[in-house]
Amino acid sequence: MEINLIQQEYLKSIILSQLLLEANESLYYTKQYKGKFKYKLNSLNLDLEENVRNEFKIIYNTDPETTTNILKSIEEIVKKLQTSSLDELVFINAVIDKYKENSEWFKEYGETEFLKLND
Repeated sequence: MEINLIQQEYLKSIILSQLLLEANESLYYTKQYKGKFKYKLNSLNLDLEENVRNEFKIIYNTDPETTTNILKSIEEIVKKLQTSSLDELVFINAVIDKYKENSEWFKEYGETEFLKLND
């Protein structure tokens, strides 16, 4: 999948915005949301969702299989982060730090699944 570095950084930012969208959903039934944040969050969520959708289409058209696998991984980690307790988030952060310290070990001994699309 060949995309330039600026496009990669932009896509990464859009994907991380998806985390914000997911986090915002947990605020919908709070007093704070109904008071101050409702209009701002709804407006922000609409803009973010549109950007995520548009960027996904561009990248997907470049390489559907890789894009599908990236999106699947992102959705899985978003769900895991979203449903984790604060204590679990601390440990997840530590695991990510260990990965960054020694990514070669993880690449050699870790397992990842890559979904093959049917043509």
